[in-house]
Amino acid sequence: MKATGVVRRIDDLGRIVIPKEIRKSLKIRDGESLEIFVDNEEITLKKFSSSADLSIVSQALLDTVYTAVRKNVFVTDRDKIIAGSGDLKKDFMGKELSSKMEEILLNCEKVKKSNVEINTIINDDGADDRKYNYIIEPILADGEIMGLVLMIDMVNNTFSQEDERLTLIIAQFLGKYLEQ
Repeated sequence: MKATGVVRRIDDLGRIVIPKEIRKSLKIRDGESLEIFVDNEEITLKKFSSSADLSIVSQALLDTVYTAVRKNVFVTDRDKIIAGSGDLKKDFMGKELSSKMEEILLNCEKVKKSNVEINTIINDDGADDRKYNYIIEPILADGEIMGLVLMIDMVNNTFSQEDERLTLIIAQFLGKYLEQ
């Protein structure tokens, strides 16, 4: 465990403030949940994420969708891509979301864009000069944004209304799954 050198007092209500710099570096947002672990005399806080469970269900769903429609579809949590299908899977899986995607996520936007570079979607400093189109649908559970569904394709391919409906169906299914 890495020491930060920061010491905080517990107030009379039992609260402790996590320094802004630490929250920012760990991407802990206001209102986000933390898990508390106790081991002997150590207390450990960890960002709570239902993404492990979401990842398994999402991957199974996207594998099934891919056999039917052969589309590059991805699911994100609030930080990175956690499930994917299609030819572009190796380029996007496990990658952190770009600041533009984080902004879309925080604003809970449904977006359709064309002719964008890979670093608009994920943090990627590679020499990928290909252009992409994408559709984004937010995953909402109990009124809170949990992630995104992205359909991504090369710039020479266009999306239909059926593609937009498919991303909506996937997002709604995952949102309802997370509410249970």
